Amino acid sequence: MLKTNMTVLEGNMKKYLTFIILAFCVVFISAQKDSISNNNITKSVSPAGSATDKSPEFPGGHQAFVKEILSTFRTSLLSSLNITKARAVASFVIETDGSMTDIKIESYENDIIKREFLKSLNSVNTKWIPGVNNGIKTRMKMRQPLIFSLE
Repeated sequence: MLKTNMTVLEGNMKKYLTFIILAFCVVFISAQKDSISNNNITKSVSPAGSATDKSPEFPGGHQAFVKEILSTFRTSLLSSLNITKARAVASFVIETDGSMTDIKIESYENDIIKREFLKSLNSVNTKWIPGVNNGIKTRMKMRQPLIFSLE
């Protein structure tokens, strides 16, 4: 009976976590607009309205990126430690070849969330479609928030 309840609880946790992360897709998109940069991270990017500028894209879209992160994120560990809420924000650079580099957790409320989020981001093997600035593939910094809630 206890094993069945734990299985149901883990299934519900995954549903809640998926819902929360998908609900914050809007935050992710607006955060990307604020964090786009070119090869020289201190230089500014052309105006967003330019026809030749394009942000990096994950194959399959943002939902596919979230799904890949969640595939290695261990909610059962957090549940066993009675962690029900946490926030973290990660940043990383999308290289001209589409790879993710310089992955960092900018802010976090819990060390375990930080480690799980970092582990999940580092496990993403799918290459991005690189960003374009003035018609040239360009390194761009991205941000990804994580809001974890099991309520």
